[in-house]
Amino acid sequence: MTCRSSIQNENCDGSLNDLNSKFLLGTIGRFNPQKDHVGLLKSLDLVKRRCSEFSAVLIGKDITSNNLFLMDKIKKIEFEDNISLLGQRTDIATIMNSLDVHILSSSFGEGFPNVVAEAMACGTPCITTDVGDAAIIVGDTGWVVPPKDPQALANAILEAMEEKQNNPQAWQARKQACRERIINNFSIEKMVSSYHQVWFN
Repeated sequence: MTCRSSIQNENCDGSLNDLNSKFLLGTIGRFNPQKDHVGLLKSLDLVKRRCSEFSAVLIGKDITSNNLFLMDKIKKIEFEDNISLLGQRTDIATIMNSLDVHILSSSFGEGFPNVVAEAMACGTPCITTDVGDAAIIVGDTGWVVPPKDPQALANAILEAMEEKQNNPQAWQARKQACRERIINNFSIEKMVSSYHQVWFN
């Protein structure tokens, strides 16, 4: 697994934010109503009221401190010291390997969200809203919650944090199951095999 220090970067107020020691959540997706970053921040606020030992990274187009709307929402929940806005990145695999959990908080409009499969291929458990094929991708390796339900999303985050802290054996098994599910069901080799079965049988 990639060392956490690889995600040391500017946080939303421009200072360096070392995310080494806390439970690390991440979301990769452009700033767009479809991705429901507002709902995600509401969930993080609910989690913060129960447990402050976590940090979050948001990655994607327009996810920077120049996004005044997003900055206002972050300041309202007093989360500036615990979140990093990384904008667009080219080192997504490194980031995925450094997360404890990847979150897809979309409220609508997803088909096959590749970002979920990419995270799981890195052995990173996922929490996702029930949009598009996300639930099919995750299966029983992560958490699926209704869209636009910040409390349900917060509950799933808290469950993930509790499992990692209190049941490391189950957590490691979950991480392995994530990767195996992608390899066994959604890899290129599996896709080619499935096409062959349709075309030649």
